[in-house]
Amino acid sequence: MDLHACLPNPEQFNLTHTTITPHVVWLDVESRAGSTHCPTCGTVCARRHSHYTRTLKDLPLLGRRVRWHLTVHKFFCDAPACPQRIFCERLPDVTAPWHRATLRLSAQQRIAAFEAGAESAARILAAVGSTVSPTTLLDRLRRAPPSGNIEPVRWLGLDDWAWRKGKRYGTILVDLERHQVIDLLADRETASVVAWLAQHPEIEVITRDRSTAYQEAATLGAPQAQQIADRWHLLKNVRETLERYLLREYDIFKSIAKTLPLDAVLPVPVCRSEALPSTETSLTPSGMGPPTARQQARFAAVKTKLKAGSSIKAVAREVGVALGTVQKYLHLEQHPGNARARSRPGELAPFIAWLQAQWAAGAQNAAALYTELKTQGYGGGYTAVREYCRQLRLGTPKRPSPWACPSPRTLSWALLDPTTIRTPQVTTLLERCSADHPELTRVTALLQDGWNIFRRTVQTPLRSWLTALTSSGVRELQAFAVGIDRDYDAVQQAIVTPLSNGQVEGQVNRLKTLKRGMYGRASLPLLRSRIQYRSGCA
Repeated sequence: MDLHACLPNPEQFNLTHTTITPHVVWLDVESRAGSTHCPTCGTVCARRHSHYTRTLKDLPLLGRRVRWHLTVHKFFCDAPACPQRIFCERLPDVTAPWHRATLRLSAQQRIAAFEAGAESAARILAAVGSTVSPTTLLDRLRRAPPSGNIEPVRWLGLDDWAWRKGKRYGTILVDLERHQVIDLLADRETASVVAWLAQHPEIEVITRDRSTAYQEAATLGAPQAQQIADRWHLLKNVRETLERYLLREYDIFKSIAKTLPLDAVLPVPVCRSEALPSTETSLTPSGMGPPTARQQARFAAVKTKLKAGSSIKAVAREVGVALGTVQKYLHLEQHPGNARARSRPGELAPFIAWLQAQWAAGAQNAAALYTELKTQGYGGGYTAVREYCRQLRLGTPKRPSPWACPSPRTLSWALLDPTTIRTPQVTTLLERCSADHPELTRVTALLQDGWNIFRRTVQTPLRSWLTALTSSGVRELQAFAVGIDRDYDAVQQAIVTPLSNGQVEGQVNRLKTLKRGMYGRASLPLLRSRIQYRSGCA
């Protein structure tokens, strides 16, 4: 192998000797330079002073480490005005001054650290013969040239990301045209975002969530830009509004659920062509349980302080609960309770009545019953059928778990998007509630209109829908209408333009992955370098 041809710049060096050991390849390399530029004044100097030897690390070869014994020269600078009298020749194509590794080795290590993180990259590089410490790799990352977007940014996406969820947040800024992260900010304060936007007057469009801080920052820092609210957050707000209404009226659902007969919620199976998928049975939630004594005490403390005239923020701080918890308790007369552990009756539950009838008729072969069940839509295994037949034989069959009222969150999904969670149980409950309480039908219809507007499946004017919410007389809908009206222009643009904040959410997920891979202890410059590199390589 001609190792001289493997040097970064072969015509610049002489390869005088090669020593190959079981672990290291030593290359004796000498510079051919007869003259060079003074690093201080730039004068071409040809008068040599002396020479010395540097040891450089290079890319591994055939699993062996590669080391250079590099002989370079020192020169006199004869320029009268130059303060530099003696200097060593520079090798910009090979290595940086005072460094002990070639540029190509540093680049390889830097790429590995960008991709895998310092600890993982150190283990990978050691396996291929390029031993380096994680600390050195972190230094490579810090010294990496900035890879930020140097082109003008026309379409900008804004979102927050968590340093520590619920405690401290930062801001991510994404170029929506190039799918690249431009910058990370250490907080999500309005002043920080305004200062950054003021440095980019070329921005034409800003997509964001419905955060008041980002709305104000975009208005102050980039008044020339068109703001677009994120459609996903708008749909989320619609569902949460319905959930808040259902939470206030939840006692109605619980009382009706208790009156439903068992055969209304666990129907006898039908033929395969009409059978529901077995997964729908497992989606049935188990309702809400009573609050603990501590929760009840906090609820009472919150209501007492609110009646005394304290602000929501002050109550949250004094009682020691989240701001959203105080806002939830504001319009409730009693604690809503806790979501119980999910009770899954299993895929055999809808077929229990049929099995009992077949057993009573004399069909007591578990394998034959299992085969018949499969034709009727049963998606479970033979073991469950055999075990239930054993219980029937012993005379101790277990009754199916009683069906409990779904949580307000589950009911909100079932009302807005029946394709997600609409089991026979939920359908029966909602039909009874709608018949007995017409207001539920009216509220659901209004929010379904908004759901379809934001999904852009209907062409209903936004203003007329907001008017209907305001005149509904339901406080949850009226409060939602006020919030939409404050951000009307951005919400309207979300309906008529294809841009959204979905791409930014993807970049936030990428940032979370990088952050967790570094055990959550990475500094902001390191996170910025890695996320900019990863988004630029995507």
